[in-house]
This record gives sequence, structure tokens and C-alpha cells, in this order.
Amino acid sequence: MNKKGFTLIELLVTIIIIAILSSVAYPSYLHYVEKTRRTEAQSMLIELANRQEMYYLDHHIYATNLNLDLGMTADPFITKNGYYSIQTSSAVSAAVGFKLTATAISSQVKDTDCAVLSITQAHEKTATNANGTNCWK
Repeated sequence: MNKKGFTLIELLVTIIIIAILSSVAYPSYLHYVEKTRRTEAQSMLIELANRQEMYYLDHHIYATNLNLDLGMTADPFITKNGYYSIQTSSAVSAAVGFKLTATAISSQVKDTDCAVLSITQAHEKTATNANGTNCWK
């Protein structure tokens, strides 16, 4: 007897193997995507910190409004892909320093490992996760 094709059992075994591999790989993929999206916030924070320094050189105070002072589209500023909202604050006054904070929004909120990133006038980069360790590397 000449058999051509697959039996139902062979097809079911193949489908089960694919399902098991997918159930392992998909959560790892989602974690990788969330981690990759953080780079958008990190690069925008560094760019805004540089703009703050240029503003300080011209005005001898740090900018208090991203929209009016630094030329961004809004305050708080939403990153290009819409995963983070960035706002600025001054610790004591605009003459002393600034702190830029990026907070996860939209689908990036699921990134509980590192949802809030910040940078200061001293270029101190912090992004703490639930364990209290710095996740900005």
C-alpha cells in the first residue's frame, strides 16, 4: 500500500509541539518588546536633558515647561510612538536643577519592571523596578 500525506495523529502531535513552543516563546518575546521600547524613553530623556542644558546656558535657569521653553509639542510630552509621557519638575527652583521623568503609558504600562525612568541635571539616571534595583542600563 502506497501512503501519501500525514495521518491525523501526526498532524495533532505537530500542532501540540507548536503550541508548547509558542507558549514558552511568546511571553519572552513580549518582555523583549517592552524592554526595547524603554530605549525610546531613555533617548528622549537624554535629548531633553541636553536641551535643558542649552536653555540654562542662554537663560541661567532651567526650563519649567517643555512646550513653551524647549520647543516640544506639548507639556507633558508624549514620545514619538506614544509609549511614554515625559514631564519636567524642579526640585527647589528652576535655577537649582531639573528632573525629567518618563512614565509608561498606553500598552507600555504592562512593563512593570521599569515603568518610570528619570534623569536629573547631574545626569543621574534612575529607573527603579519593583525590587528597587536600577533598570536603566
